[in-house]
Amino acid sequence: MIKHIVIWKLKNKTMPLDECADALAIRAALQGLVGKIPGLLKAEVGIDFRGKESSGDIVLYSEFASREALENYQNHPEHVRVGREIVRPATCDRKMIDYEV
Repeated sequence: MIKHIVIWKLKNKTMPLDECADALAIRAALQGLVGKIPGLLKAEVGIDFRGKESSGDIVLYSEFASREALENYQNHPEHVRVGREIVRPATCDRKMIDYEV
């Protein structure tokens, strides 16, 4: 199994973050990819509630059946659209990690 984790900072955030329109749109869009992209087993999106300077604002925790499934996800038209239209316009920093268990 492959785990893919991404953390973003939002450009224009309102507090509390769990009421921020951009954060809510990103969560809905990313979680909505489950069932649309083969091999994407789980997508969980968390929104930070602490607001610390060192905190990320949004995290994506996702699981994939294989490395190939992750690669297909990266190039899938629906994932590309969500990134282009929803995630990238609202975020200013991104960190990620992929690992196998």
